[in-house]
Amino acid sequence: MPEPESQYPSYDDAGATAAYVTTDRGTDWLLGHFFVFEALGLPTLGAGKVLDFGCGPGAVADFAARRFGVRVLATDVAPAMLEMARKRGTPDVEYHQLTEGRAVGLPDACADAAMCSFVLTAVPAIEGLRTALSEIRRLMKPGARLAILGTDPDCLGMSFTSVEPGEPGVNYQTGDVVPVRLRTVDGAWQQFTNYYWPLSVYENLLAEAGFSGIEQHRPTVDQAESVADPELFHSSEWAAEQACPPLIIITADA
Repeated sequence: MPEPESQYPSYDDAGATAAYVTTDRGTDWLLGHFFVFEALGLPTLGAGKVLDFGCGPGAVADFAARRFGVRVLATDVAPAMLEMARKRGTPDVEYHQLTEGRAVGLPDACADAAMCSFVLTAVPAIEGLRTALSEIRRLMKPGARLAILGTDPDCLGMSFTSVEPGEPGVNYQTGDVVPVRLRTVDGAWQQFTNYYWPLSVYENLLAEAGFSGIEQHRPTVDQAESVADPELFHSSEWAAEQACPPLIIITADA
């Protein structure tokens, strides 16, 4: 297993933003973000508004706005991440600070769809998960679809093309720290801290927050051929991803 260049206790650490933007998120895009866009119906949403809860440096919000012509309401808890995201200058994306779990400046029921990608696994406590899902629900219109993207707990400890989630042979328990290594564009590795939450935790908290129609989806490489960008699909053999699809999408309706 390659040694990480450096380690960050959380994604909003002072040095995490600069490190995060250098990572190659190929696996996450191939089997994650493109499937989220499909699950939310972004290709046909038109001028609708999409909540990106935990937008990080803004790459996904930027892509969604430019590709599908939607208005993106992007939020994050880390000022440095939001600063980096705003530098993209995407015309159809507006950014809002998450302060004490609340998206400052966003009214109730303002989003036609919502995505929350690789965010909940970075939350260290159940109460934080509850607060996040409650705020997402507040911001969504009745009947709007939510897509939560994260690592499949069944694939922890495996090495994938651009990510190594967890340590091999470790039996993680609810709330345990999970080290996650992300490969950078120059082939080095950066390590961040995630937390282990069984899928049942997300489903129970979604129901508690008032969501319904909760379903799980595990995108595969074969499916990605018709969903992801062709250039990305053909950029790797994705051998590990074929052996164990590493990502899971949980969808639910507000």
